[in-house]
Amino acid sequence: MPKEQENIASEGRDYAMLERNLLSHLRLAVLLSLLSSSLLLHARLPTPSDPGSAQTPPSTTGLAVAIIEVIAAIAAIGAGIWEYWQGYADMRAQRGFLRASQTHLAVLSVVGLVVFATCLMLISSDV
Repeated sequence: MPKEQENIASEGRDYAMLERNLLSHLRLAVLLSLLSSSLLLHARLPTPSDPGSAQTPPSTTGLAVAIIEVIAAIAAIGAGIWEYWQGYADMRAQRGFLRASQTHLAVLSVVGLVVFATCLMLISSDV
């Protein structure tokens, strides 16, 4: 049987915040995996002046970046689950959980750097 817990103050809103953050992490992971898939398939949006520019030649750099993107997507999911369970445990123990976890911050900082580096690389060269 599920254990009933009283809704004191803003617990319902806090629990919805935890779910919303987890879904944001999952959305980030889906976008990273989509970027990885486009790198693996060598698909790009064509420019209006050159319709044949959507295809790029195969390269080993594209494969390496795609693997890094998949790893970043898995890390984003892991960070989201970590944040969810930490916040849920704090809520169950009736502690304020607005303190940020350094592990979560470090993982998402690395994911952000991967995304930034990928954007710079895609802009500067044909991967």
